[in-house]
Amino acid sequence: MSKAYIYRWQQREKPEQHTTDFWFSSKPEKAACWQTKEEAEADCKLFNLYSIKIVSADGGTYTCKGFRAEERNPGEFVIFCEAPFVRKQSSGQAEEPIKVRADQR
Repeated sequence: MSKAYIYRWQQREKPEQHTTDFWFSSKPEKAACWQTKEEAEADCKLFNLYSIKIVSADGGTYTCKGFRAEERNPGEFVIFCEAPFVRKQSSGQAEEPIKVRADQR
């Protein structure tokens, strides 16, 4: 299992689809940031309501769960989960954020 941070998320324009795209990064400095631990923990609960499925490094699919908040710097909180992420890297480039689609449960 590896740790991946919420980098960005965006709901689809058609509300009847109840679909959201999520991007993850292994680097906390690239992650989205919350100003308080309480705000981050509230969004952890929200992210756990989604069925965020990834292609597993072990093969098959894995549903991300157990989102948690941690302090990156004073007054900066980030959200992560641990899952068997497949890391994508361009040749000689830095790791690219992983994008996945999730349906709300």
